[in-house]
Amino acid sequence: MTSTNINPLDIPEIRSAVGQHLSKSDLARCSRVCKSWHASFVPLVWSTTTLWEEGDGAGRNNPPLEAFLRHSHHIKYLDFNIDAPQQYSPTLCPNLLDLRVYIYQMDGSESIIMPVVTAQYEQLRRLSIWNTYMESPRVVWKPSHHRNLSELDLILVEIEPAGTTAFWILCAQLVSIRFEKVSVAEMPARSITFDRLRHLDLELISQNPMEHQLEWITQCPNLTSLDWCYSSGGQLTSQFMRHLVPGTWLHLNELYLFEIEFTDAQLAQVIGAMQDLKSLTVRSCEVGSCFLEALRHHSHTLISLDTTNCEVITRSLVPGILASFPHLEILYAPRVMSEDIIDSPPWVCEDSLKMLYIGFLETPNQDVEYHQQFFQRISRLTNLKKLWLDQGPRGARTLGFTLENGLEHLATWKQLEMFSSYSHASCFSVSDVEWMINNWKNLKKVWGSLHPDKKDECVAMFQAAGIEYRR
Repeated sequence: MTSTNINPLDIPEIRSAVGQHLSKSDLARCSRVCKSWHASFVPLVWSTTTLWEEGDGAGRNNPPLEAFLRHSHHIKYLDFNIDAPQQYSPTLCPNLLDLRVYIYQMDGSESIIMPVVTAQYEQLRRLSIWNTYMESPRVVWKPSHHRNLSELDLILVEIEPAGTTAFWILCAQLVSIRFEKVSVAEMPARSITFDRLRHLDLELISQNPMEHQLEWITQCPNLTSLDWCYSSGGQLTSQFMRHLVPGTWLHLNELYLFEIEFTDAQLAQVIGAMQDLKSLTVRSCEVGSCFLEALRHHSHTLISLDTTNCEVITRSLVPGILASFPHLEILYAPRVMSEDIIDSPPWVCEDSLKMLYIGFLETPNQDVEYHQQFFQRISRLTNLKKLWLDQGPRGARTLGFTLENGLEHLATWKQLEMFSSYSHASCFSVSDVEWMINNWKNLKKVWGSLHPDKKDECVAMFQAAGIEYRR
């Protein structure tokens, strides 16, 4: 019996799998090895393509037109600058799955956008129009041309008033919507349902009062994620509470509310109406004992919590969070007194917490023993990967993360990849930097202040260790 040795790279499926992890330049080199490799790697070279403005001044070039036309059927993910040469049209790419259109100026762009947006893309799943110009282009929609579209992402776009109904009919077939500064004359009629919609992200939809936006949100019964920003004060909170009845959003497990000023009791009511909450972000709210008690009903599911910029009405909030959620991985917390960390009950998220944004404040005249106790306590976060230390309000006294205060206790943070501290008390010396490099072997980024007399030396040490430093 004879055995046959097969090179794994002779198998097309393996070549394609390997190609998913190669850069575009490496893919191009592989495509020139032989005919079989050419057939495997050329589609990957063209799969993700960017078309720039001609002569954009950044030295970026579009592919030769002949090559673009020959390989356009391979393009699945296209970033299209509206000022790119008109011969390079997305309408020539029949197998597009994801189209991102960028607008940097308005002169004549509407006449270019319309053929691009209204073209019939049989396979397109995701469409983004990101406008960086102050004036919003008007766009007409044809739902029949986007039968398979599931995600729509619009920034600074105006919906043509005559096509508003067609636009909402298109939206009713989507799974994910993100609107930022979108202008639309009317919100959808109550007869249009959005049963397929799972992810909704709204920020500053003009021409429509908040209650109309809220009514639309209630027409989306199967939402799993809601991200809503509307600066309104107390008026919106009462409207929101009026719509918050059991069964409104049975599947909602990710909630992000910005600039909506709930009281502690109101926020507790919102949380109490949800089931299996996984991620919660609230800004400009009151957070206290009612909020924490309602949140504890989600202790078995909560993974991410962000309460930055909230008014804390109890000092026990952050210690209570650390002691209540065993699966918590991400915590963006208000500032906390470091003495409350020392005296807090056992933390159930010691093994799960991976990202922490917080400010540790201290009172004057705290001694070395106090600092040692603090650092010993937080050293238990052994799986922490990213730490941001808030510098606190003007005049606040923050705890410095230096060897002088007890940094050496944090040698247990073997997984730490990013450390950011702009606290005035954390001005790193050469010995601090040397200790970080020797003990945090996974460290990739450090943001913060360096000792003014040793700044160049510290920066050179970070660079030699392959660590990105930012002031």
